[in-house]
Amino acid sequence: MAITTYILLASASLLPALVTSVGRCFREKDLLSFSLFSLCAIWEATIISAYIHADYMMALLDMYGQSIRNYHSYMCFASLLGCLLVNIMLSLTVRYMKKQHVWKWIIGVLALFLFAILMIGICISLIIGVSLDQGFFASCCGVMGAVGVAWGLTYKEICVIGNIYLEAGVCLLSALWLTWSTIKAYRRNRTKRYSLLMSAGLLYGMFYLLVFLLICSHYAMPMEKAFDLCYHELLMLASDWHTTYNYVNYLIFIILFLCLTLGNILAAKCLARNSYKKEGD
Repeated sequence: MAITTYILLASASLLPALVTSVGRCFREKDLLSFSLFSLCAIWEATIISAYIHADYMMALLDMYGQSIRNYHSYMCFASLLGCLLVNIMLSLTVRYMKKQHVWKWIIGVLALFLFAILMIGICISLIIGVSLDQGFFASCCGVMGAVGVAWGLTYKEICVIGNIYLEAGVCLLSALWLTWSTIKAYRRNRTKRYSLLMSAGLLYGMFYLLVFLLICSHYAMPMEKAFDLCYHELLMLASDWHTTYNYVNYLIFIILFLCLTLGNILAAKCLARNSYKKEGD
């Protein structure tokens, strides 16, 4: 009964964002409104799947040596709090996001999403009695597993798609955007300085493209084997860096990914703003 209540609360809290996104699609009929609707619909499916397949979520947590089936309701309640935070931010985003402030909202939603996962991890660590590191890592695995269930994928498949291919692709796109920004800046200001900047931008984009192709080539195998290969490589890195498997995951798939992607985006926006000023002068 408690789990059913959590499903209804989590789903209902997203309804305002979902309804508003549908209204925006009919009114505006552009890519932004359709993207917001798709995001809300996917997140709604993920929430429902995460709670319907609660046993699968608990099995993921059990992988880390802690049997928590006696804390089933507590885990669902902690997840509900995290979902409520994200749903509130999504509702505000769908209602108030404008095209000129898209990246600010995306960064804000991403930050709140990570904060919600951290809160779930803190709840897990307090309830079960594990460390914060184990609780946070377990919550990350639970979210990945929930997304996989919503898309009909196994945990290993969603990890390979999300952590390897998707993150590498997003980094590549952000780098290519920066490269395109250097080209546009040179077209506005045909000076030697901007010519050198464009050359550096082209090399930068080619470097990212080469790395992306190497990653795809390295993991060009069935996803189950690609996951196992990545797992063993991360263990080797953890041993070489004298740290743990969890921290290597945080460093590569959260910190490094966010630094590269957001750094490219901010650099592209700064370059565009400065080149417009230069052209105006």
